[in-house]
Amino acid sequence: MSRYIGLMICLLIIIGAISHVGFNIYNDILSFSFVAGGCVGYGLLKDQKGKFIINCGNGAVYFGWFGTLIGIIALTAGKWNNWGDIEKTGTALSVAMLTIFYGYIIKLITVVFKNNT
Repeated sequence: MSRYIGLMICLLIIIGAISHVGFNIYNDILSFSFVAGGCVGYGLLKDQKGKFIINCGNGAVYFGWFGTLIGIIALTAGKWNNWGDIEKTGTALSVAMLTIFYGYIIKLITVVFKNNT
């Protein structure tokens, strides 16, 4: 029971911080899909049925970092012709970093189920 209470406290702290900045900044379905897909794919790749949830959490973190690297490479390569425009570059960097955020949120949630699998 204490794990669920701990998770709720952590999520409420994160939600409180997000609400101060604005929820709209943290919404990007493509970034979330990338991390969630990598999460499940990595969980299956490890082929450890008893540790599927924990492996999914680890995969979420890995794919969070992969997504950020892909986004930064695309940004610096001029994929969207935004280099030098601080408004566009700042927005692109924030979207690139969302995958790390999503990855660690998923990892935090999977920690609760660590001993239940």
